[in-house]
Amino acid sequence: MSKNLQRLLFGKFCSLFAASLFTFVAGLTVLRETSSGLQFALVLLAGTLPRILLSPVAGVLSDRWNRKKIIVTTEVSSAFILAIFAGYATFFPVHTMHYMIVSALLTALSTFLSVTLMSSLTRLLDDAELQRGNSLISSISSLSSIVAPMLAGFLLAFAPIHLFTLLPLSLFSFAALWNMRLTFRVIPFAREESTPSLWTDFQSGYRYLFKQRVLTTLILMALVLNFFFIALEVIYPIILLDHLKFTPFQFGTIEAALGAGLLLSSLMLALPRFTIKRPLMTLFQSIALVGMLFLSPLLPLLDIVPSNWTFGYFLIFSFTVGFIILRSNIPIQLLVQRQTDPAYLGRVMGVMESLAMGIIPLGMLLFGFLSDHVSLTLILGISSFGLLVTVSIGFFHLRHDVRAERSEELTSLETKKTSTSAN
Repeated sequence: MSKNLQRLLFGKFCSLFAASLFTFVAGLTVLRETSSGLQFALVLLAGTLPRILLSPVAGVLSDRWNRKKIIVTTEVSSAFILAIFAGYATFFPVHTMHYMIVSALLTALSTFLSVTLMSSLTRLLDDAELQRGNSLISSISSLSSIVAPMLAGFLLAFAPIHLFTLLPLSLFSFAALWNMRLTFRVIPFAREESTPSLWTDFQSGYRYLFKQRVLTTLILMALVLNFFFIALEVIYPIILLDHLKFTPFQFGTIEAALGAGLLLSSLMLALPRFTIKRPLMTLFQSIALVGMLFLSPLLPLLDIVPSNWTFGYFLIFSFTVGFIILRSNIPIQLLVQRQTDPAYLGRVMGVMESLAMGIIPLGMLLFGFLSDHVSLTLILGISSFGLLVTVSIGFFHLRHDVRAERSEELTSLETKKTSTSAN
């Protein structure tokens, strides 16, 4: 493992762990104090909307500005915001609006960090290390999602919010120090003439993206899929905390199981023997499996799962979903990074992220509202059906590309066999 990858992973872990700690505490505190699905959804919305609005801007600026400076500046700024929040919480009561404001600011900075960092991987890592880098970054994300909920649920019982905030504040500071040591290599590529207009740069990235047929189809799929995925994100805590009366620590442990599934899957994909040879097929299979699992959280509510098995049941469910979801994320990242001209990579990733997440605010508000008035069974049932229909349409549209992947794989195997026989 190269030193650059080691520095990247450590800095990424500190940053993600800090963000996961605050995000978990913000949502859990609001849901516990208000018992309102709508207010909980509003906190989630505040942590999502800035990413949708700012991703294209982050993509344009990452192609124009010094990427290392962007990465370090966002980490320092995140620590500064948490310092102000901790100071305020020391002397004044904290309400839902305060959590929304801080979540929105941290998400805005995280957007610039994420788009810039992911579009810089081809300048930080060799091509042979690219899938390993993507997988290990996902492992870091998974590890933070395992440890953060458990640690946050434990510390929240003993530490007031202003003292708790000092931990993510320190982690953002450490992330900035490690990211200062990253070494970017120069990749020669033909770049269009620089223009003074950010809007012109954004338009060029937008046009470039929608000339790529496969990527365009994946974007449209993601738009619909994310809408239905958000149903589970909103409904899941309500089922566990309000209906089944799980404790914050139990809820944190179940959330950690989701991260454990992500972690195991990402570690496996970091090994050469688990190299993804057919990204599109892997993507479609994974999303279809998640769609089939969508109704599983309802079984304990219907008394199909015995009450003394409920905790273990949700641990297994979360682990399984996490394992499968990761196998849909990595193929998309590889397709984008390998098929996009480096001159457009930041803008393409920014536009993709913005469009893919653009439907999420509507989903958060709608499902948050419906959770207070409509049967949870109906919400998850419709979402499961929507996922399966969307995957079927996407597969049909890209069926020739899926077959081409299969043909390439068979050709590669034949070539290896011929080479082995000749030797």
